[in-house]
Amino acid sequence: MDGESFALVLLAGAKWITYVGLVGLTGAVAVRRLTSTAGGDASGGAVERRLGMLAAGSAAILVVGTAARLTAQTWSVFGLDEPVTLELVRIIGMESRWGGNWRPQAGFALLAVVAVAVSARRPRFGWWIAVLAVAGAWITLPMTGHAMSFESRLPWVAQVAHGVGAGAWIGGLAVLTAVVSGLAREPSGHGRTAGLAVEFSPMALVAVGAIVLSGALMSYLYLRAPADLWITGYGRVLLLKVVLFLGTGAVGACNWRILLPRLGNEPGTRALLRSARLELALAAGVLLVTSVLVHLAMPAEMG
Repeated sequence: MDGESFALVLLAGAKWITYVGLVGLTGAVAVRRLTSTAGGDASGGAVERRLGMLAAGSAAILVVGTAARLTAQTWSVFGLDEPVTLELVRIIGMESRWGGNWRPQAGFALLAVVAVAVSARRPRFGWWIAVLAVAGAWITLPMTGHAMSFESRLPWVAQVAHGVGAGAWIGGLAVLTAVVSGLAREPSGHGRTAGLAVEFSPMALVAVGAIVLSGALMSYLYLRAPADLWITGYGRVLLLKVVLFLGTGAVGACNWRILLPRLGNEPGTRALLRSARLELALAAGVLLVTSVLVHLAMPAEMG
């Protein structure tokens, strides 16, 4: 593997970890809201503890991913065969233009950790800090991406909408699946599962709509012509993302139209969990492909 390919692997891997953490934290914030409107008690109990653990884990992953991106960017810039030193990391993080855009992202990642710590003593206040951390992270994440190549702020807005939609849908589904796995062991768990699923469906539909619209807008802005989809590396990776997204959406549609009306008993809950896990596996692939895509040159940059 040559140096350029290895740098891409490092950058994409670090970005994927960041996505996993931020998407998971977004899902925890969204599902906690649902637990307060679907017959559950969001102020205590097993569901609250599980949500707190998921938020803590997601915040930790977000911090790791953010730090890994700094290390990967340092290696990519200097392209050294020797190990990356702290001095080189400092130069990229503190003195480069990329570092100036990365630091706000790091700040919101650390704020997510603070939110988790505060929520242990003051849950309501801590979760509101988590909302702020999630919003700030999605708003600042495009600052080190393709959106900064344009004079217009429209690509930035589209990318923020794309990320928030992904977090609400994929992250919400992941956290909901973890919560339902615990509820399934309780006598009243199947009924609460049905209530949560009913509450989650409208949010998921809005999130998918935001993903489709913002994705279409970014494709229009980033591609020079439809032929770029098959004659450029960026376009081919984008097509792969679309295929995986459609597969994920198809499984989600099955959950909504077929499995949702069957909830309320143990067989229905088991069927939903199996389908949700398949949907999440495909969604993880979407995030991985996206992590590669954001580090490829856009056709619009090629002249």
